[in-house]
Amino acid sequence: MTENAEETEINPVEADLLPLDPRQKSVLRIRAALLGLIPLALLVVGDFFLSRELEWAAGIGTGLGILLYLFLVLVLPGRRYRRWGYYEGERGIRIASGLIVRRDTIVPYDRVQHIDVSRGPIERPFGVSTLTLHTAGSYNSTVDLPGLAIDEANRMRDEIRSYISEDLA
Repeated sequence: MTENAEETEINPVEADLLPLDPRQKSVLRIRAALLGLIPLALLVVGDFFLSRELEWAAGIGTGLGILLYLFLVLVLPGRRYRRWGYYEGERGIRIASGLIVRRDTIVPYDRVQHIDVSRGPIERPFGVSTLTLHTAGSYNSTVDLPGLAIDEANRMRDEIRSYISEDLA
């Protein structure tokens, strides 16, 4: 296999990347909703005190805060979801993500030392999980692939483990 063929095998074009499980959108929305509640509450309280000093400003901060909150909960998670993708090759896995800052990571299977499949309290009800690859080295030594159906994450873990076992034999 030539160097170019190896590169293509792990490095498909953007259109060839597989999407995350659609249920991950709900997980992203719930996380955004929970994380946005505290700033929204602070904004409402601040707006209350500001409106006591400036009557004309009553409700402006709260209204803008609610609009921003709705954008963060209803629109942004779908966009974040669409920016995730992955590709499993024979020699490694490619994971691409990022809405503003695009991250494109290639993990050769022979660099993987340990694999985790985890499911947090928000992920469990939706049947999705996160596959974490621990690699040699210190910089970016863990690579996460969230939003996989639990069966798919377990299959990928077992398949990558078989590659690791072959390399050790």
